[in-house]
Amino acid sequence: MFESYKRVLTNLPEYSKNIFRKGYFKWLLGQVKGWSKISYALLVVNFILQVYILTTTLIGSPSPELLWGAIFGFIGSNLAVLTVCGISNLSPIQGWAAACSAVFIILSAAIAHNYANIVEQLVYFFALDLFCILDPQWNEDIHVESFKSWLDWIKYIIFFVVAWGIVYYLFGLTDDPSLFWDSLTLALALTGSLLELNLKKEQYVVWILGNITAIFLWFSSFQLGTASPALFVTYMIFFINSLQGAYNWNKLSHKSK
Repeated sequence: MFESYKRVLTNLPEYSKNIFRKGYFKWLLGQVKGWSKISYALLVVNFILQVYILTTTLIGSPSPELLWGAIFGFIGSNLAVLTVCGISNLSPIQGWAAACSAVFIILSAAIAHNYANIVEQLVYFFALDLFCILDPQWNEDIHVESFKSWLDWIKYIIFFVVAWGIVYYLFGLTDDPSLFWDSLTLALALTGSLLELNLKKEQYVVWILGNITAIFLWFSSFQLGTASPALFVTYMIFFINSLQGAYNWNKLSHKSK
């Protein structure tokens, strides 16, 4: 389960040189080519909707705090959609897009005092984004893998349960008003991240569950009058992308057999 982390950390000096090689960033930008039409459509639709939402916020003459929160959220949301589309198309650019997205989402969440979201993004950044950027398996020769037996399911389920227990305990030390759901969301994120780093197609079972949980939480917040329309748009696009990613990764896993 943790071989990818061990490999990257063991070869950190060598792998670090990879991102400083000549022409690296030009090559990286070229990794947005050849994606599915659905992915490009999701990127465009999300951008248009986010522009509309940001414009609506600006017209309302928000306070400086809300203004910066909206701007950071706009940038973070667009980068987040670029990230998930990159994952579903097995594109190395997803690591950098995710890392940049995490920075802006953390800034937006800090303004909104959404500390659970900050922790979630930090986990993504240190447990997934950095390793995807450094790992050659996510850069040069990407091969989709699948579970070999039901024992693999058991291992990841145990990991999820342990992660949920630890996160629930830690969040319980704070005044988190949505302790159950926030801890569940982060535990799913941790499990999905581990599966993604290991290039397992089964990651999309976790991502889809996480998307459904996020949408449910949004509706709960909507009833309380605290929901952001931008987040709903992002969650729905994540859900659609997860369905597409599950299809793509499943097809590629059959080809690699």
